[in-house]
Amino acid sequence: MNRERVTISIKKELLSLVDKKVDGIRLRNRSHAIESLLSSALGLGGIKDAIIMAGGEDAIKYIGAIKESLVSLKKIGIDEVIVAVGYLGDKIKKELKDGKEFGVKLSYLENAEGSGGVLHLLRNALKKTFIIINVNEKLDVDLKNLVEFHRNSNSYVTLATNDIKTYRGVYILEPEIMGYIPKGFSMLEDDIFPKLLNEHKLTIYPVI
Repeated sequence: MNRERVTISIKKELLSLVDKKVDGIRLRNRSHAIESLLSSALGLGGIKDAIIMAGGEDAIKYIGAIKESLVSLKKIGIDEVIVAVGYLGDKIKKELKDGKEFGVKLSYLENAEGSGGVLHLLRNALKKTFIIINVNEKLDVDLKNLVEFHRNSNSYVTLATNDIKTYRGVYILEPEIMGYIPKGFSMLEDDIFPKLLNEHKLTIYPVI
């Protein structure tokens, strides 16, 4: 990301408020905090594409989790969500309908071959940063903070998880990941993420 050094004057009381935002993790320093606040004020960097993974034999058990995810996505400004469903897709669609109840527009993706296969089918549609939520992993994640963390990671993927062995959780991804997705069946968690981690292109956002 290209940056330019600038010199500005700011009231001391405002600068004091900026400094209070610095936590050394999400916002590393004063410059980082100012950049983050400006981006938020100008409406820059928002994610518009989201996928909820709701396949598998137990998917119907996670209707409640899907609904909670839709509410969380709406709060960070996402209005359209793709729900990837499996053989229980009809029941899930009957429950969620078009998403109007949650203030979002829902579309459904069927017949994908694994979580990697979902991205393969969407490879021509996902051209900017996007988010994936695995509803079978119950995580208490502040999506706004996660997005901000990812912006400063310089990674293809930021993975929020409480279990590094499974790589399951909530993901923020860059479209460059499409170069790693093969045709046919693949799983992000088993086939793609370990490779990206070895190449230092995946960052872990730990969830306690």
